Amino acid sequence: MIREDRIVFSTDWSEWWRHFLDLAPDEPSNAVDFLRRRYVEEVQRAERFKQRAEKMHYRQYREKFMQMAKQKGQHAERIGKKIVELGGRLPDVMERGATDENSWQSLSMALEEENRSADRLPEQLRKIESENPDIARFLQQIAQEQENHRGEIRDMLMRSDPFAFSLA
Repeated sequence: MIREDRIVFSTDWSEWWRHFLDLAPDEPSNAVDFLRRRYVEEVQRAERFKQRAEKMHYRQYREKFMQMAKQKGQHAERIGKKIVELGGRLPDVMERGATDENSWQSLSMALEEENRSADRLPEQLRKIESENPDIARFLQQIAQEQENHRGEIRDMLMRSDPFAFSLA
């Protein structure tokens, strides 16, 4: 029996191995592709921060999340302008559905997302900074604001968890 979903062999062995091992494709090395991916991430995180703000029990946490959502929106705007300046087209952004999290879970998930993004950024920047140092500096500025967000979320999380101080 012949399978219809045959793999077409090519001379790009790294691509073949990624497909064979079911690995994620490489991060984009093209600056526009990289910025497009960051743009999508920032737009989606801004929306999630707005959703999480609505679920926050404390007013000051709601306000802080709305402020962070606004900053994420500004990051996306700035990235979008860079994409257009470089001759690219803004990507379509898929909406993510709302989750059913309580305040503490929302804080925890927000911190986890920010940490994942921050962990990927140094490697991503290394891939583009040699050819595009201005874009790398631009993204470093955004990364610094992201670090501030992480600190604010950690503080809110610590204040929200009655057992946090006994574990720290």
